[in-house]
Order: sequence, then structure tokens, then C-alpha cells
Amino acid sequence: MLDNLTVLFLSSLAGILVGFSKTGVPGAGILIVPIMASIFPAKQSVGVLLPMLVCADLLAVWYYKRHANKTELLRLLPGCLVGMFIGFRLLAQVNSENLKPVLGILVLTLLVLEWLRYRLDFHWIAKHSLSPVIFGTLAGFATTIGNAAGPIISIFLVSRGFSKHKFIGTAAWFFLIVNIAKLPLFYKLNLITHQTLVFDLFMLPSIGIGIFAGIKLLPKIPQNFFNQFVYVISGLAAFQLLGIL
Repeated sequence: MLDNLTVLFLSSLAGILVGFSKTGVPGAGILIVPIMASIFPAKQSVGVLLPMLVCADLLAVWYYKRHANKTELLRLLPGCLVGMFIGFRLLAQVNSENLKPVLGILVLTLLVLEWLRYRLDFHWIAKHSLSPVIFGTLAGFATTIGNAAGPIISIFLVSRGFSKHKFIGTAAWFFLIVNIAKLPLFYKLNLITHQTLVFDLFMLPSIGIGIFAGIKLLPKIPQNFFNQFVYVISGLAAFQLLGIL
């Protein structure tokens, strides 16, 4: 059982990481899920985290809205809706913890495909007309069962050759749309309650700190390092989902 001071520290750290990952370093929030799961039961922690993500998405969209690629965004959304429907149906029957290894395998598979694209000049993987549909469906499924679509969308956006600002702007819009769409679903599953919303309200200052830090840091990050960091963090996230880390 965690004492109040430890809970305050861990929750504030989670809030900072939420903001920082939305505006500065995608994947920097790799520790958010285990941190939240150490404070709340695993399934409930998914619902507690969602309003925090929405708040960070709103601020990220406000700051990076000019950099979003609306064409790619619209191509991702149809598949995403299908994936969300599948994820919602499963989440109503199965504990999200049981589905996380599946997500880990999916992310590792996508990383292998991206490696093939980069090393063997398999550009068709990124340019194929079904690519946005496949990535969108996987992302919709992953975000519904565990707020775990970050690595999937990151791999897709990097494979499209996006600059870091366009990457952040497009991802911000994508996650704002899907996370708002998930709110009524999570409420229906009783993952969001009055008590969890009060907790989220207290997290706003730490989220703001993370947002500010990310905005200041992003211009200083070299593009190549940014891309490689995204791949490394996505791989670590996959191993985390598999329970290896």
C-alpha cells in the first residue's frame, strides 16, 4: 500500500510525462502506464489516465495545430473507428492486462516491417494504400484496450517521412479525436467516475509543466535523433507490454 506522499509524487510524475510526451518527445511517457497501475488497479488506471491525455492533447493541438497533416489524419480515422469498436467489445469481456501481450507482438512486428522498409528499401510498406487503414485499425484497437496506440502511430508517422513538428501536430490531432471518442465508452464501462475525474483535476498543473517542457525542448532535438529515439522507445514499449520490462 503506497503512502500519500508516494502517491502524490508518482501521480505528479505521470502528469508531467503525459504533457512532455504530447509536445516534446513521443514515447517519453513509456513509464506512465506502469506508474498509474501502481496507484490504481490496472483496468481502472486506464480510465483515470484518459482525461489526463485529453487535457494534454488539447494543449498540444492548440500549440502545434499549424503543423498537422490533415490528409494523413483523415486516412487513419476510418480504420481507427473499426479498431476502437473491436477493442471496446473485447474490453467489456476481457481484462485489458490479458490483451497487452498481443499489443506488444503487434508493435514488434511493425518495427520489423519498418526496419525492412529502411534497410531493404521496401518503401511500398509505407506507401501502400492499405497502410493507413491497417495502422489506423491497430491504433484504434490498442488505444481502446490500454491507451497504448503511441508506438503504432509513431512508427506510421516516421515511416511517412514527417518532420518532428509535423509528427507532433498530426499525432496531437489524432489522439485528441480518438481520446474524446473513448470518453463515453470508458464511462459506460465504469472506468471513469466522479472520483477519478477529481483526481485528474488535481493533475492539471503537472500536465502543464510537462507541456511547457516539451515545447521548449522539441526545437533543440535533431531530426535524425528524433526518428531513432521514436523507434527505440517504441521497441521498449513493446517489451513492456509483453511483460519483459
